[in-house]
Amino acid sequence: MASLEVNYRGFLLRPIADLKDGQYVSMLVVENPEGVERGSGTLGTFENAEAACQYAVECGMAQIDGPRARHP
Repeated sequence: MASLEVNYRGFLLRPIADLKDGQYVSMLVVENPEGVERGSGTLGTFENAEAACQYAVECGMAQIDGPRARHP
């Protein structure tokens, strides 16, 4: 299993890539500035851990940005 941590706008993003049946399953844990954690379900499957983690981080950033990302 591969993992790392990314700080983004006061949130801590912990992407997870877990190897299952030859593919890496992408998941994410988001910790808000108050320390409350929330985990995702499976976000997708990928050929390598790096791609799985990158996708999870991008999903987390988009979730944090919400509508702001579409309307600067």
